[in-house]
Amino acid sequence: MDERQQPGVTDTIDLQPPGQAPDTVAPESYRWLWVALAAVLLLGLAVIFALPGLVGPVHEAATPTQALPPAADTGAQRDKAHQTLQSYLQLRARMELGNAAAWGEPDWSAAAAEVSNADRYFAQRQFAAAARDYAAALKRLQQLDANRAVMLQAALDEGTRALAENDVVTARARFEAALAIEPEHPAATLGLAQAGSRSAVIEQMNRGQAAEASSDLEAAQAAYRQASQQDASYEPAREALQRVTGQINTRDFNAAMSRALAALDAGQTGAAGKALTEAEQLQPGDSAVRDARQRLQGMRRQAGLNSLRRKAAAAVGQEDWQAAVEQYRKALDIDPMAGFATGGLRHAQERVKLHAQFDHYIEAPSRVYSAAPLANAEKLLASASAAPPDEPRLAQKISALRELVTRASTPVTVTLKSDGATSVVIYHVGRLGQFETHQQQLLPGDYTIVGSRPGYRDVRKVIAVRPGVPLQPLLVR
Repeated sequence: MDERQQPGVTDTIDLQPPGQAPDTVAPESYRWLWVALAAVLLLGLAVIFALPGLVGPVHEAATPTQALPPAADTGAQRDKAHQTLQSYLQLRARMELGNAAAWGEPDWSAAAAEVSNADRYFAQRQFAAAARDYAAALKRLQQLDANRAVMLQAALDEGTRALAENDVVTARARFEAALAIEPEHPAATLGLAQAGSRSAVIEQMNRGQAAEASSDLEAAQAAYRQASQQDASYEPAREALQRVTGQINTRDFNAAMSRALAALDAGQTGAAGKALTEAEQLQPGDSAVRDARQRLQGMRRQAGLNSLRRKAAAAVGQEDWQAAVEQYRKALDIDPMAGFATGGLRHAQERVKLHAQFDHYIEAPSRVYSAAPLANAEKLLASASAAPPDEPRLAQKISALRELVTRASTPVTVTLKSDGATSVVIYHVGRLGQFETHQQQLLPGDYTIVGSRPGYRDVRKVIAVRPGVPLQPLLVR
């Protein structure tokens, strides 16, 4: 015996509808047929009274057509109604897993009402009408299922539009609807979070606008920054923060440039440099900063040259020619074309050399006690016979060397004593022969005197003849 499924039952067992026997039933099967008919009646009652409660509340009840008297339904009509109901129940079960009851209204309840009407028709054995309403309910759910993606996108679009208009209530409702269709949808989740923070964002935006209107740019910047932190994707907050930050930057840049230019005009290079550094940090690469910095560099270079000129002049005034050379070289490092440093360096180097030549003899007077050094000293005096009035140290050195040369050129009388038999020779002077007493004029210097006599050992003595230093008679025998 074939068993057909009755309305509202999801089991896969098919039961024969009441009042309809199969085309051919064996006599021994009558007992089982009546059992099946009884089950059908019980299931029909269950469909009528229990199924509406299972499928949920009906918000829009379908108005059943006027009950028709039982007609001679065929098994095909009954099977069609049964199969359509099975398809409906399977689709409904799948859609319930997708939370369709939360997002499918009013179609969800309308389909349930249509199934309820179809169940009543089925119970009245009006299988054609039941199949019609089952098919209508199935089509309604199929259309609802097919529109799921469209409904999701519509909810997202409406939520986004409401959020852009700061309609927080609508935005929250539409994003929640989208999440009911597809839980954890990224855009809907983000939109719901943005809707949750939008009230706080709007409050900060209002504070920022009020502060900006009163020219309190720092307060406005703080409010806009807070709004941007609460919702990084909120474009008005980002634009307002960027605008106010630019205004603050421009204001501070102009103030720094004003201080820099004022300091340059006053010759305050230190203050000018500090202000220009601040301006450059605010607007790197700005042409006004670059021009002002070039001017500052020129001032610093000129100030450096002036300082070195003063130091060199002070060294020249003190006849510290080596210090003057160092200052002139530093100036030429700054500006190789600095005229005062070019000429000053040459003169200072000449003076360093001249003083070194005088010091060579003055610091070691014995150097002029030889003929060649004495001649060189005389040439030096001839070339620098007089010092300029502003060089008293040079004049002192000229005088000292002239006196030294004069004394070195003045002979000193040296008394020699011998035994009349010893031959006496003074190296580089000449042979004096044999004598008992002899006076010899010698220029200041060191002399070697040798006394010799046949059969005796030679006598060698060295004497230092110095200007103004009297010598005792020297015995050579």
